[in-house]
Amino acid sequence: MKLTAKGRYAVLALTELALAKKGNLVKISHISETQKISSKYLEQILMILSHARFVTGIRGPNGGYKLSQSPSEIRIVDVIEAIEGKIEAKACTLAKGSCTGVSGRCLTHDLWDELGRQIELFLGQISLEDIIEGKVLGRSSLPRPYSGYIDA
Repeated sequence: MKLTAKGRYAVLALTELALAKKGNLVKISHISETQKISSKYLEQILMILSHARFVTGIRGPNGGYKLSQSPSEIRIVDVIEAIEGKIEAKACTLAKGSCTGVSGRCLTHDLWDELGRQIELFLGQISLEDIIEGKVLGRSSLPRPYSGYIDA
């Protein structure tokens, strides 16, 4: 998985829906205008979010979209995985028993695998409510005092 514009746009669209008064429908055209996202592209994203049960869509002239869940229940990791698939920072796979194409794992396999897990853990702690309330900054910290690079 690579975080693409599609994943970022999905989070932006959900943020717009979360900011709407509870139960009010939001038109695609409104989200498109405020977030500068193509309405056709946004429609595709909202269809995926609807199938994943993050949003409910109502057709017709008075239709639009609304959240299916409370913003506090929507975890960003779940949104990204619904749109992009499983979060992985590594490009290699062990599907054929090797990520080098020859044998075994590449030297950096564990590094990228762990980075993917850290991204998943971080996004799993963030809800849509955290975003609209501005409670995201400061969540990351080093696990121990960082002393800089080690001289070789």
